[in-house]
Amino acid sequence: MSEKRMEIDLSGIHWKMQKIRPGQGVKEGFHTMPSEYQGTFFNWNAAVVPGDIYSDLQRAGELDDPYFGRNFARAKWVQELEYWYFTKFDAPKEWAGKKVTVRFEGVDYSCEAWLNNQYLGSHEGMFSAFEFDVTDSVRFDEWREGCNILMIRLDPPPRNHGRVAGRKFCFGGDYMPDVIPFGIHRPVKVVATDMIKVGYTRIESSIDGRRADVSFEVELENLSDAAVTADLEITVKGENFESPLTASETVSVSVEPGKQTASVKVPVADAKLWWPWDMGDQHLYEAEIKVSRDGNVSDVSKEVFGIREITMEMNPGFSEDQVEYPWTFVINGKPTFLRSACWGGPPSMLYGRNTNAKYESRLNQVKEANINNLRIFGWHPPEVPYFYELCDRLGITVWTNFSFATQGYIATEEVLGGALSEAAEIVKQRRNHPSTIMWMGGEEVYFSGAHLESDNKLFMDEIGKVVNQHTHVPYAPASPLSAENGQLLGYKPNESAHANEHYYGAGAKPMEEYYPAQDYCVIPELTAASAPSVDALKKFIPEDELWPMGLSWGYHWADIDILKTLNVEVFGDEKTGSLEEFVEATQLAQGIIFQYALEYYRRQKPRLSCVALCHFMTHMPDIKWGIIDYYGDKKLSFDYVKRAYQPVLASVHYEKKRWDAGETFEAELWVVNDLHEELSGAKLNWEIVAGGKTVAEGAVDADIESNSAAAIAPIRWTVEGERFEFFNVNVALMNAAGEMLSENTHPLLIDSQEEGKMKLKAMHQANGKRIEEYGPTYYRYFPEALELD
Repeated sequence: MSEKRMEIDLSGIHWKMQKIRPGQGVKEGFHTMPSEYQGTFFNWNAAVVPGDIYSDLQRAGELDDPYFGRNFARAKWVQELEYWYFTKFDAPKEWAGKKVTVRFEGVDYSCEAWLNNQYLGSHEGMFSAFEFDVTDSVRFDEWREGCNILMIRLDPPPRNHGRVAGRKFCFGGDYMPDVIPFGIHRPVKVVATDMIKVGYTRIESSIDGRRADVSFEVELENLSDAAVTADLEITVKGENFESPLTASETVSVSVEPGKQTASVKVPVADAKLWWPWDMGDQHLYEAEIKVSRDGNVSDVSKEVFGIREITMEMNPGFSEDQVEYPWTFVINGKPTFLRSACWGGPPSMLYGRNTNAKYESRLNQVKEANINNLRIFGWHPPEVPYFYELCDRLGITVWTNFSFATQGYIATEEVLGGALSEAAEIVKQRRNHPSTIMWMGGEEVYFSGAHLESDNKLFMDEIGKVVNQHTHVPYAPASPLSAENGQLLGYKPNESAHANEHYYGAGAKPMEEYYPAQDYCVIPELTAASAPSVDALKKFIPEDELWPMGLSWGYHWADIDILKTLNVEVFGDEKTGSLEEFVEATQLAQGIIFQYALEYYRRQKPRLSCVALCHFMTHMPDIKWGIIDYYGDKKLSFDYVKRAYQPVLASVHYEKKRWDAGETFEAELWVVNDLHEELSGAKLNWEIVAGGKTVAEGAVDADIESNSAAAIAPIRWTVEGERFEFFNVNVALMNAAGEMLSENTHPLLIDSQEEGKMKLKAMHQANGKRIEEYGPTYYRYFPEALELD
C-alpha cells in the first residue's frame, strides 16, 4: 500500500534573510547561488518563518524595537527595500516518483520563488495559500545542511490599500503606524503525494432530531494526464469525546486531470451538537478523507468540525420600513444574544511576535470576561487557523469581516477579481470551524460622500455572492448599514450602527442620554478607551515622556482631551494629580461607561440581538480601547465588562449617573437571562451603600423566563452625601436553592446633573477649538513640537 501524504514543515529558525534595493537581488544573482554549503550566506541575517521583516531586523540589531517611543517613525526605510529569504532541506529518497510541491500557506504581500535555481513563479495576496510543482527540480542527495535550496524574494509592501483591496489587511487608519507589516507570515511546507490529491473540503450539517446528515464536498486533484477511477472514503468519529459508533461512507469517482469536486453524505446517528459555551458543550468530530486507487491509498486528509446549524431570524419590534435583514443568530434552533467584542488582534501586528501561547492566553481571557462572540472587523486580518480552532474548543463564536475598511474602492477588473479570489480562499480555509457564524464584507465602507461615489457597494454585493457559493454561514454586506450614507444607498434606518460618538464627541452628551437614543438591531461597535498600567506604559513610553505626558503618548494614539473629559464625566474631575491617579481613573471610567452601555443594550433584547465593545485587546502597545493591554494584562475595566456580560445578569436601570444630595433616586431592578432555561423561585436582593454603610435595602421574589429581559421592581432612596462622593447600588440574584446566579454593582456620583453637563459641554467645545487650531493630529496636545529652531 502506498504511503499517505508526507510533509516537511520548514517552519523555524533555519532561515536566513538579506535586504537589497528593489530589483537588485536578481541582478546580483541571489537566486542562482549554488545549493552546496558555501560562504556566500554566512553574513546574511538569521530569520524565523513564520515571521515578519521588522522582527527579523530587530533580532539582527538593524532596528530598534519598533513599538518603543516613536521608533516606528524611524523604521519607514524598511518598506522601501526587497528582502530575500532562503532555507535548505533534504528530501527523503522514498519521495522519488511522487509528486512534490512547495506549499506557502501565507506570504504578505507579493513574492517570487526559486528552488535549486529553477524559477517557480510569483504570487500576490497575503491570505491565499499557493503552491508550486517542484517534482522536476527537487534533489535527493545528502549534502551538508540540505541539498535543496528554496529562495523567496519579497517585494516592498504595497502603499495604497485601494489597489490591493481584500488581498491585504488595511494598513492605514487612526490606530495604525505609518509602516506596513510584511513577511512570510504562515508556514512553508514541502509536500509529497501520489497522483490523486485531496484539496479543500466543505462540510455542512443538516440536523433532524438526534440524527444529522453531514455533507462533504471534496476537492480532488488528478496530477496525471489521464482520467482515473478512485475510491473516496470518509470516516467520521468523535474528536474530543468518546463516540460509540463510527460513521463511514465510500463512493467510486471518476477523476479527470486537474481539479474537481466529489460529494459524499455521511449520516451520523445520535449526533452530538456543537454549542457556544453558554448554551451547551463543544462536541467536535474528526473526518478522515481518504482517496485510493486499486486498494492503494493515494492521499489522506483530516478535518475537525462540529455539527451545528446557523440560521437567522428577524428581530421583533421593527417594521419592514425600518429593517430588511435578519439579525438574530439562531444556533441549533435556539436564538442567542451575542455578548460580543471586537477582537483587536492578532496579538501583534508584527507576525513574528505571535505565538500559540499568546492566542491561548487571550482567548481564555475572552471567555473569562463572559464574552460569547468575537468580531474580527475590517481593520484586522481574518485570523490564523489556530485562532478558530481554539474558538471551536472554547465555544466562542466568530464573526469575520473581510479586509475592507473606511476607504473608497474602485472596481477595476484586476482589483475586483483579486478581491473575490482572495475572499473565496479565506472562506475555504475557515468555513468548517463551527465557531464561524457570520461573514461580513466591509467595515465603515458606507460612511462618507466619497464612499457613495466609489464601487464599495459593488464589492460588498459581489463578495456576498462568493461567500454564498462556498458556505451556508450567513453573510451581511457591511457594518454599519444605517449611517446616513448607508441609508442613501438604500439600507434601512434601524439595521446597525456604531455607538462610538459618545467617545469621539466626549462631553457633547452624557452616556445616559447618548446610548438610549440608539435603536438598532445590532451595535457592532461600542467605544471607550483608557491607558494601560504604569508598568505597561514604561515598556513603550520613554521615561522623560511618562509624566507629564510627552509626544509618545500621542504617537500611541492617546486621545488626551477625550480621556480627561471622560474622567470628568465619571468622577467630576480630570484626575491629573499624578500618573498613577490618571491611569487608574481612565481604566475605571472606561469600565463604568462600558458597563452602563452594555447593560442598557442587553435590556433591549430581543429587539436588539448583539452588542460588541471595541476592542477586547490591542495589536501593539497603545493608549486606546482594549480591556486587556498589548502585554495581555487586564485593565480595571475588564471586571466591569465581566459583570455586565454575565449570562444571567442582575441589572439596574436609572435615568442619570449624577444625583444631587436631597434628590429622590429612582431606578428599576431588571434581570436579563441569556440561558434557555427558566429560573423559577428566584430572589433579587438589593442595597444602596453610601459613606461606607448600607442606607437602603430590600428583596424581591421573581420567576425569570428563559431567554428574556424584564423589569422586576422599582427602588427609591433620598440621596445623602457630599458632592463628588459615590453611592453604589448593589444587586444579587439567588436561585430557589439559595445559590448565587448574579452579583452586580453600579457606582453613581453625587453631583448636579445640569452643572455636570455644562462642564462637559464646555470641555467638548474647548477640545473642538484645539482641533480647529492645530488639526486632528497628536501635535494638538504638544504644540511646542511644531516650533523648530
